[in-house]
Amino acid sequence: MQVIYLHQNMRLERSTDESNFAKWLLDVGHGRNMTTDNCVTLPHYMVTTSLSILLTDIYGDMVNLPHAPPPIFFCQRAILMARNVDVFVTNTEILHFMPGSEKVFFSADTIISEDSSPHGNQHDIPIEYLHSLQPAALPPSELRVKEGCPLILLHNLSPSCGLCNGTRLILLCAQPHILEVRILGGDHDGKNALIPHISLIPSTEEGYTFQFKRHQFPVRLAFAMTINKAEGQSLHTVGIDLRTPIFSHGQLYVALSRATHPVVYISFFHQTLIIKHLMSFIQKSY
Repeated sequence: MQVIYLHQNMRLERSTDESNFAKWLLDVGHGRNMTTDNCVTLPHYMVTTSLSILLTDIYGDMVNLPHAPPPIFFCQRAILMARNVDVFVTNTEILHFMPGSEKVFFSADTIISEDSSPHGNQHDIPIEYLHSLQPAALPPSELRVKEGCPLILLHNLSPSCGLCNGTRLILLCAQPHILEVRILGGDHDGKNALIPHISLIPSTEEGYTFQFKRHQFPVRLAFAMTINKAEGQSLHTVGIDLRTPIFSHGQLYVALSRATHPVVYISFFHQTLIIKHLMSFIQKSY
């Protein structure tokens, strides 16, 4: 068996600073040039004072628009975070600033009875509690959207048509039982599709002592997304929220390499990093 190593970063092949930036990204990926406490450092000029500045730098342009921005606006930008709970809060906050009327879709949650008991424990767990659960692989029980907002698909519906887990979408029209969306990026960019209600069951890794299923549109808001969900995406403007420390330099590398050009501007909110076209070196510990 022959081991073949990948040395050329194809995302940066058109960059004027390709060699320096590609080398820096490789150093982050391999964990080189880190401090004694295993931190990556960033310059002081990247520091800002409020989370609102982060949101403004990434999505502030849409606040004063009379209608939703065009799809290309969301195709080129996103905020990346380490935890799903932070993603949910940030998405909800940004949706409030987006022009347009909000629509709410509620899920139908039910307990899956065990074979040994026809009724299981479905009467022991209130429906309100099921609605409050937010497993990573399931859509929210209370899905709030606006026409024109970005979504991310949570299930493989039709891979041949581009509807895969992790596909980014733009909501065109929201009806009680169907969502009309447009695919963002990839080979099927710009194609329209229909998203129905489906039933989803969280994996056993979630740690629940019971099984339940949620009947809902298999989508979440995608103003912000987890770093893992962003893997494979190419963006022009990236914000990285580091208030919760990143899990590893490998995950940081995935976040940093979403864009294709060295930095033009970076800012922080405590441990929050905003990257526009990314950066070429790090000098202040996050």
